[in-house]
Amino acid sequence: MGRISTGNDKELKTAMTKWLAEFPGDLICARQIWYEGLGGCGVPSPADMEAMEAVFNSFTDWKNIGNTRYEKFGTQNSWKRSK
Repeated sequence: MGRISTGNDKELKTAMTKWLAEFPGDLICARQIWYEGLGGCGVPSPADMEAMEAVFNSFTDWKNIGNTRYEKFGTQNSWKRSK
């Protein structure tokens, strides 16, 4: 997937929804979506993180579980898929 603008809420939500539908795991952070789902390069800005977290918080099938430590991304605010 090519780089998605986090400034376009509709495009961002569509891209995240599509990528998460194919994501096999039940635990994820915004930084993982930035790199793996949205084609982001470099460190996401605070505005990028805020936009992705706002989209996550709008999903009813993902619940915010607070900070989780990831080997690849460090400690990140995370979401768990609701079953």
